[in-house]
Order: sequence, then structure tokens, then C-alpha cells
Amino acid sequence: MARHRFSKEEILICRRSLLAWYDTYKRKLPWRDWHDADSNVVAYRVLVSELMLQQTQVATVIRYYETWMKQWPDIKALAEATEDDVLKCWAGLGYYNRARNLHKCAHLIISEFDGEFPKDLDILINRLPGVGRYTAGAVSSIAFSQPNPILDGNVIRVLSRMRCIGSDLKKKSTSDFLWSLATDIVCHERPGDFNQSLMELGATVCTPQRPKCDICPVQNQCLAYLQQTRQTIADIEECASNCSLCLRSEDMESNRSLVENYPRKKAKTKQRDETSFVLILYRLTRQLEFLMIKQKKSGLLSGLWSFIEINTSNDLDQMNEQTRKSFVIEEIQRMTVFDKTINVENIKLAGQCRHLFSHIDKQYIIYYAHCEQNDLLITTKQMQWFNEEQLQASAISTAMKKVFNTALPQIKLKTSNGKNGTLDKYFKKKNPH
Repeated sequence: MARHRFSKEEILICRRSLLAWYDTYKRKLPWRDWHDADSNVVAYRVLVSELMLQQTQVATVIRYYETWMKQWPDIKALAEATEDDVLKCWAGLGYYNRARNLHKCAHLIISEFDGEFPKDLDILINRLPGVGRYTAGAVSSIAFSQPNPILDGNVIRVLSRMRCIGSDLKKKSTSDFLWSLATDIVCHERPGDFNQSLMELGATVCTPQRPKCDICPVQNQCLAYLQQTRQTIADIEECASNCSLCLRSEDMESNRSLVENYPRKKAKTKQRDETSFVLILYRLTRQLEFLMIKQKKSGLLSGLWSFIEINTSNDLDQMNEQTRKSFVIEEIQRMTVFDKTINVENIKLAGQCRHLFSHIDKQYIIYYAHCEQNDLLITTKQMQWFNEEQLQASAISTAMKKVFNTALPQIKLKTSNGKNGTLDKYFKKKNPH
């Protein structure tokens, strides 16, 4: 196992090489643009960026981050925001608990820490919602220059290749060893920059496929690269016979280079298939408006606005179109969100759309119906009517936007040519003079 560790000389070389490379080649990203801001502002910006970057690509995050910072430039401004506004700004990024946790962090820091970010690593981890060891390490090292390590996907890949760590990443022993490597190598003089250099290397050079080993600043300290180029092999092969950290030959993929085989590839979790019926209720006032329901505080899209959605485990192949419509109508009439039963007998099929969540392959079967009941015209905290512009700007998921965009052309056609008459005729009927 000692062969998988960095020597003292290697640690010094890695620190010097990575920092020099980072100073020259780092990307210009908005969350790195501090302009000598105080540490509390830097901590806030790091927290926002790190939570946004979880499971999300940098190119996607940049726009959201800049919009967020214009609305809430500091922790106090975020604490004063409503959850609805926070979710609206986050809409489209997914994993909405990240947004809720940021909002909760703001409230807690204002109420319990007098608006100042806690500097203690354990407090960051144990008191701030949604902040784990990695995020706490990023905040504390970048904002407060504390020599705490980080370990995200990019850093795991870099360290696994540099030290030939091929054991199962799901095992606690593997995770613990990688954390110990990150702790050993972190630079005490410039911990924030060094941690960012590791992440930057993984994002731009030491990539999952086709890594750019020829321009890597630490190629001579990378055991996987040295083994691949046959510059050294004896120690690793000797270690492999009785080492729990080494990559076993049966776990290697022949279509990948030796470097690309590190870290050991995770078995992909198959997305489960789900189907939902969705009903879009619309009405005609001075313009088309659509009924939206706020989702409950738990669930996949909790707290977001949604159309009426009915999950089903029925075998759809055994349901003809009329059976499906009857099922939707019966389920809606049982919904408790409405004060009384609503009449949606004349529903029309708009079509279907598909949305891939991280763990769910979701199919939506979309219906629409015109609502004429006055008792549904009153808005509540859990139920509101939105026009098209309001709907597109509200806190709704990308999945529901897909649903809406699938049905909207047919609804517009229906209101122009169908039983409901044209919009002009509707308004003349309402306002004969």
C-alpha cells in the first residue's frame, strides 16, 4: 500500500508544478473573480458555485451563477428572498434540494452566526444544510486559506491515476485512502489555489476519455502514465499480487488506455421507467391562462409549480384511449387540492414527451381541457393561473416546460378554431358593448 502514496519529494514537486500550471492556464470563471472581496463574500460565492456544480457541467452553471449573483449578491440578500424566487432562479438546473439548502444556509448563517460564515470545518459540515466534507473543504480552503483537502469527481480521477488506485470507489476503504492522499498533497501556503488546480486538471487535462497526458504538468508523478509508457512497471506489478487498492486485470477494459482505466469504472445504475398522465387545464380571460399546482414539500420536484400530474403503474398496453381518459378523470375528481369536484369530461390528447432525470426515465402522456368553472378562478398559495409568459418565467421544472411546449400549439389551435370559439368572439361575448 505504501507504493500508492506520494513521497515527500513527489508532494513538493506536485504542489510546485500544479500551482505554476494553474497560474498560467486556469479558466476564467465568474466564481473565481474575487476582486479582493472579503472572505465572507468569497465563502458565499464558493458555496453557491460548488452547490450549482454538483452533477452539473460548468458551461451550464455559468449563466445560472451570474443570474443568481445579480439577484442575491450576498448571504443577507439570499436570506431575504422567498423560496419561490429561489426555485424560480434555479429552474432548469435540477436537483432542487441544492437550491433549498442554499436558502436554508443563508437563514442559518444570518440567524445563528450573525451573517458571518463559520470558519471551522466541522461546523461547516455539521451545521450547514447540504454541505458535506468536499464542499466544506472548498469553502474553507478557498475563502479562509485553511489547508483542508477536497475530493470531487475530478480530483478522484486525478489521484486515482497518479497513484494507480483501481479499487471499488464505493468501498469506504477506497474513499478513506483517497481522502488521505488529498490531505497529504494539499499545499499549506496556497490551499485554495492548489485544490482548484486539482479540479482544473481533472476538468481540462486529466479527462475521463482521451486525457491529454502529453501536456500534463505532473505526468512524471503519475504512475498510470508511467506504467502506460512502460517507464516503470515493476513496483506496481509486485504490489498488485496482494494489494486491495490495485486494479485487477479482470476489471480492465481493453478498449480503453491504461490511464483511462483509472479510476475503476462504476457499474451504471439503470434508470427506472415511469409513466405519468398530465392534464393541462386552461381558461380564457384576456389571454390564455393555465392552472398550475404547487408540488408538495417532498418528492422529485417538491415546491415547484406543475400541471395536474397523475402517476400510474397500470399496464398502458392494456388501456385503450377511452380507458386512459376515464382513469385520468376519475383520479382528478379524487384530488384534494380542489375544494370541490371539477368537470373535465371533454379532455383531449395533446401527445407525449419524455424527460430523463438522473435515476428515472419519465414518459408523460399529456391531455388538455378548457375550464369554465368560476370556482376554479380563485388563486391560492397552492394553486394559481399563469399566462404563457408568467409560466415560462416561474419556478417550474424543465420536464413541465417540455410538457407545456408539447401541448401549447394544440391548445392555441383549439381556442382559435374549436368549440370554444376564437378569442375575439369570446371577448365580444364577455363585453358586448
